[in-house]
Amino acid sequence: MAKKSKKRAMKQARDKGDSGSQSQVAPSSFESPTNEALVSSNSVINGGSEGSTVQKKRGRGKAKGVYPGHNRKCDIHDRRFIEKKIPQEITIKFHQNINGPWITFSEYPKEQLNMLYELYKEAQFETDDLVLEREVFDEHVKRRYPDWMWRLREQCVTNKIPQDEWYKHPPDDVTPTIWKEMCNKWNNRKWKEKSDRNKTNRKENQAIIATTGSVPMAKRRKELEEKNGCEPSPIECFRSMHMKKDGVTFASEKAQKLYEKMDARKSEAASQGEIVNDSQIFFEVTGPPTRGRVLGMGAGVKPKDVYGPSSSSQCSKRCQADRLKEKEDFELRFKEAEEKSSAEKMELQGEINQLKEEMPRMIANALKKMGFNSMQEPTTQTNAGEGNQSVDENTEDDSEEEDDSDGSQKENTDSDDD
Repeated sequence: MAKKSKKRAMKQARDKGDSGSQSQVAPSSFESPTNEALVSSNSVINGGSEGSTVQKKRGRGKAKGVYPGHNRKCDIHDRRFIEKKIPQEITIKFHQNINGPWITFSEYPKEQLNMLYELYKEAQFETDDLVLEREVFDEHVKRRYPDWMWRLREQCVTNKIPQDEWYKHPPDDVTPTIWKEMCNKWNNRKWKEKSDRNKTNRKENQAIIATTGSVPMAKRRKELEEKNGCEPSPIECFRSMHMKKDGVTFASEKAQKLYEKMDARKSEAASQGEIVNDSQIFFEVTGPPTRGRVLGMGAGVKPKDVYGPSSSSQCSKRCQADRLKEKEDFELRFKEAEEKSSAEKMELQGEINQLKEEMPRMIANALKKMGFNSMQEPTTQTNAGEGNQSVDENTEDDSEEEDDSDGSQKENTDSDDD
């Protein structure tokens, strides 16, 4: 009996403790009453609503966000959040408060955006510039909105559910009524055509896999800048974002081929004495931005982050201007080299002319040392010598003729005597 009484008392104490732990905190004034259950963004991926035929995936459980009081630093670089907990917190708060069928950011009400910002502020991230933080927050929501919408549709697409039946499988983050309205918008002919075009483009183009994981690309660029002491070039960022941990192997074959082309262009430009412009080479290899995105840089990197503060439509013009500037610089260097060569040639010609002017005097001095009074004496003496030689030769010829004549006369005399 004593043992049973003791067990009964322990059970009552345990039940009392459980009932005390079930007390709930009052919901925030910003949480909408239209949500049937406030759940995290992970629930979008981990399963569908009650009664759905989609099988739920097992995972780590619901994401709870950052608890107030953590006081994490809100670092911003290139108008991007560096602290990876910040994008995660914004994503969670967004999925917990989907209060209307807004499938695009342009439809997202300003009041809802303000409410989302206030919910984000409850995480108490420390910042030195509230104005900049709010601007970056709005840009982040606009940039990530298409991906958030994809998360809502992902379970239906992955399980190959016909699009006209999507409304039967609402995710946990959206009420059936709102989900049905969203599905009606996605079932629109114009949206379907756009989706089919994007699907075809994805099949034609091999995927370029990034290796940044959950680390924001802005943080990777900041790390490269701190490591190298200067702002990294687009080619350096591309290599860092698509190279595996071994530092040798690329995550995808297409990324490797693109980098090899860029590296070859750099080597070629350097060998020809041209200025190596990484932005121009990157643009020539990867092509112009498509719908505001730069190939291989992810959704968060805009053309102005790669090519400078110019719009995507001006990237080509900017690169052409860079090429024209390089051409002008090359022509200027060529002109300077040509002028230098011409000056050296004129200097050499002047030395030759001076040498020609000094040559007679040098010859005269040399002849004087040899015993000649002037440059004309050896010529005269030489001519005189030649004249004497010719006279002697003539004299010898005459004497020979005289001898011949004497001999002939003698022969004639002898013949007469006979």
